[in-house]
Amino acid sequence: MNQFIDILVNILEHRDFYTRGHTERGVFYARSIGRKLGLAEKELEHLRIGGMIHDIGKIGIPDVILLKPYRLTPEEFEIMKLHVKIGYEMLKGLDVPKGAFDILLYHQEKYDGTGYPHGAKGEDIPLLARIYTIADAFEAMTARRIYKRAKSWEEAFEELERLAGVHFDPKLVPYAIEALSGLEMVPTVIPQIDQEIEKIRWSFQYIDGTGAIKGDIFLPSLRAFIEQRESFCLTIFDIKNLSKINFEKGWEEGNEVLRRLVWAINLECCSMHDIRDVILMLMKEDVIDIESPVIFRVGGDEFAVIAPYIPPPDKPLRVKDTMKSMGVDVDFLQMQFPESFKTYEEALKLIFSFTRGKLIKELLI
Repeated sequence: MNQFIDILVNILEHRDFYTRGHTERGVFYARSIGRKLGLAEKELEHLRIGGMIHDIGKIGIPDVILLKPYRLTPEEFEIMKLHVKIGYEMLKGLDVPKGAFDILLYHQEKYDGTGYPHGAKGEDIPLLARIYTIADAFEAMTARRIYKRAKSWEEAFEELERLAGVHFDPKLVPYAIEALSGLEMVPTVIPQIDQEIEKIRWSFQYIDGTGAIKGDIFLPSLRAFIEQRESFCLTIFDIKNLSKINFEKGWEEGNEVLRRLVWAINLECCSMHDIRDVILMLMKEDVIDIESPVIFRVGGDEFAVIAPYIPPPDKPLRVKDTMKSMGVDVDFLQMQFPESFKTYEEALKLIFSFTRGKLIKELLI
């Protein structure tokens, strides 16, 4: 059984960056809490097995939802919730200990009964599942995601206390905080994944037909750059006459214009680097390692470039001149952090004003 479960976990880790390390850290936290509670070794082992299998049903969730770097829509979340049932169906024929199975079935339940899939409440949720829910939530709070910063451990402890009796068993939270406070390091082994395979998968998912990165990743990437508190440049390009080109010359010509603009931006601003490497860094939240400008398609005829340095001011002008020579009218707005904006909200206001609100509305739908 253990070998089969290891294979399934390995499959899931190959599909989802976030799973790598998440499961291992969750198990480590849960067992630490279990020891503080004085659980027997058998129960600690059930915590380990349950933690390993709790998200296994995500194997059955479509990539477009599982790999989405931004928050899920309500409709997408309903599909994501199916991972509990899928996991149960996958493993119900195996000799999995009941305590471990309880973690799979109940790890999304909340103490006040507002969780899923059963809406179980209070001590109707099995003890090991109540323990793992705290460990799993603590791991999520303190882990970096592309759409949110990691909370400090102190902030996470405050969150656990605030949600005691709501999401978490209020009797267990003090033991959990005491156990986790005593930890000095979290051992994690990151599996070795073929980087070229990863590039192919993520490029298919997130490179637009123009050659730019899809807009889904722009807003969380912008927030991540701002949170670094390091200087960077943000430039928005907008094609002013694309509708006219589409009307007079057809959609294919319009699409070719979009590809030419991306080519011009790459040539002048982005050093023609391998965009697939950039996508891998963004998905692993390693924005600090990005050394070249990154281009995103953020609207029908708008593109954004985030540069981890302040480029020469003539770069976007050369893009504009190149496109003008092809009969394409391009406007741009260049901003610098922190001179032009100091917060994520201030950046959105500037973009909103430049694009007359069109771009932001498209991104936030």
